Amino acid sequence: MSDLLANLDKLHTTDLGAARIRRNLNLQADDVVLWCREAVRLHDVIFGIGKNWYVYRGDIVITINAKSYTIITAHPINAKVRVMRPSDYVCLHEFLYQAIFVPIGAEPPPRSVTGDPQIFIYIKDFGAQTGDLGVVAEENESGQIVGAAWTRIISAYGHVDDETPELAISLLPAFRGCGIGTKLMKKLFDVLRDNGYSRTSLSVQKDNPAVRFYERLGYQITEEKLDRVGNEDFIMIKELNVTV
Repeated sequence: MSDLLANLDKLHTTDLGAARIRRNLNLQADDVVLWCREAVRLHDVIFGIGKNWYVYRGDIVITINAKSYTIITAHPINAKVRVMRPSDYVCLHEFLYQAIFVPIGAEPPPRSVTGDPQIFIYIKDFGAQTGDLGVVAEENESGQIVGAAWTRIISAYGHVDDETPELAISLLPAFRGCGIGTKLMKKLFDVLRDNGYSRTSLSVQKDNPAVRFYERLGYQITEEKLDRVGNEDFIMIKELNVTV
């Protein structure tokens, strides 16, 4: 990443590339290269994968050849949602951390917080028990896994009973607000139905804006309670035989 940021002046593209970027983004900028340089400078996240850099800024991704600094293309972020494979389980440590709600202005907790037994239970030995189901979002351009949603039947914050899997979801920060979360949830609902489950639960802090996201997807608040550190939480349940 540092190589790319140190060589912004080397970024260039072809006439064909500039036309493709204008078309993909409906871009009105006179100078596509200058526009891309600024987007790279203000990037949200950059992945170096194979021969390319993938630069994410807002709701777009810019693909740049790492050797020649040629801007290959740019287009809106899109992601393919698929069922989680055992090889994806290693990603759950990151997504467990990203699932922790951090109020505006608060300091994020240390990453070691995921080692707390009451948090780590959400991913410990994932795949080894009934109800361990999940889906991931794979960004189309880079193939990077940028989001995950999964369920477990565990005695945790959102536990309702031993027949109702509790759901967790998170995305890498740069990929929030792009509609990927909705895709993840709807795909996981299908997976749960296919596995014979009729509902799913979750726990969410009362002041978390995600409450409205869950309500739009058909979750209903069934209980309010204090968690172990005194936060006010909603327990929410989604009936899977009800479409929204």
